This record gives sequence, structure tokens and C-alpha cells, in this order.
Amino acid sequence: MGRYGLATMAAVLALVSPTMDALAQVAPIVLTQPAPRAVVAAPVPARAAAAAAPVVDRTAYRIAPGDELAISFPYNAELDHAGPVGPDGRIAIPLVGNVPVGGRTIDEVAALISADLRRQGVVEDARPTVAVRQYGGVVYVGGEVRQPGPVKLTATMDPMQAVIGAGGLLDTARTRKVVVIHRNPDGSIAQRQVDLKAYTKSGIATGIDLQSQDIVFVPRSSIAEANLWIDQHINKLLPFSRSLNYNLGGGAVFGR
Repeated sequence: MGRYGLATMAAVLALVSPTMDALAQVAPIVLTQPAPRAVVAAPVPARAAAAAAPVVDRTAYRIAPGDELAISFPYNAELDHAGPVGPDGRIAIPLVGNVPVGGRTIDEVAALISADLRRQGVVEDARPTVAVRQYGGVVYVGGEVRQPGPVKLTATMDPMQAVIGAGGLLDTARTRKVVVIHRNPDGSIAQRQVDLKAYTKSGIATGIDLQSQDIVFVPRSSIAEANLWIDQHINKLLPFSRSLNYNLGGGAVFGR
């Protein structure tokens, strides 16, 4: 290599050397993968959630103590049974035992009996049919009715039918605000108000099928309450008569 070649190489090295030193001092670049994004489930629309929820038929009759049930098995007739529901809400069924049926619908009782027979190894798929041969439940009707007290419950009995079973309404009844009280299976109390006047005048149904042990209370009308207040606070408390006497002279006295 000639003298000029060595000089050129030295000049190039002199220019490159500072750049290489600067690159050596730069921190290495580390490539990292971005953190995975959390996947959030899309919210279910309220309408779709309501459609997916099981529908509970609150108007279906629920078996009560005193009801007489008939249970038949289409494929196992030897298991057919009929009997009353005891005060504890149970019915004794051969090969099954005491089954708690109080407060359940007939479909729920059929499913319960079928599950018990399957669990005990008697019948794998019994598919029983349950029917109420005689209703033993009662509802209690009180307030402004002619014969307050228990009324025997029938299928799909509504508040007006219960009132008729208690002898009908008194003249002092407030028919627009009859109260129906029901005890739920969890012990809570549900209360609804029905308009029997609209029922009798326009045929507008109350939309309530009574259940065993329900209470139907007919309150007094406002006029009856006022008359009662007058009787209690005026007639019976004040020591004078409400009659008025007029003396027209000549000794003649007229009372009213």
C-alpha cells in the first residue's frame, strides 16, 4: 500500500472512530411484546336476560293441606295412589314415603315423585300424573260481609267468589278497595288491592286466583266510618238525647 493509501485510511479511521464510540455508549434497544388486553364479555341486553330467565306461573294452583290427590302412573299402574294431604303438607305414597307437596303445583309434585322413584331405584322414568280430586283449602273473608269466616277454596276462585261464599257484601262495604293478603313460601306477606265495583259493573276481572290460607278483607266505606264515629263519639258519650222538642204553646210539645 502506497503512502497516499495509508494516509487516506488513517483519515477515514479518524472520522469513524468517534461515531463508533458514540454508538457503543447508546443503551441497547429491547423489543418487548405488548401486554395482552383483557377480554371483557359483552353485556347481555336486559330484554334477552329476561327472556332467558325461567317463567314462574304464579297463578297456578298450589296444593294445600286437606286436598285429596290422585296420582296415576301410565306405565306402572301398580303404583297408582290416592290420598289426602296431611296438616304438615305431606302425602304418604307407597314405595316413595312421605312427600312434601304443600305449596307446590301439580307439575312440581309430579317431578318430585318421579325423582324420588328414580333415586330409590324403583322406576327410572315414572312420569306420574297428579290431579286434585277434592280441594280442602280455605280462604278467610272478613270485614264488611254478611258471614265473615273461612270459605272453602275451589279451583280458580277469585276474590268476588270468596265474598259471595261469605254471604255477600254489606251496604257499608268499600268495594273499590278490597284487600287480598297472601303469605309467600318464604314467609313474607304480599298485599294487593282489588276493585270489586269495577268487577260487578264493567266485568273487569281482578286478575287474582286465590290460594289456600289467603285473606280477603272488605273495609268500611267512608260514610260507614263517619256514622261509626258519630255513634262512638256523640251518641254514646254525650249525656243528652239527640231528639229536639218544640213547644208551640198551649202545653203541646212535639218531639223529633
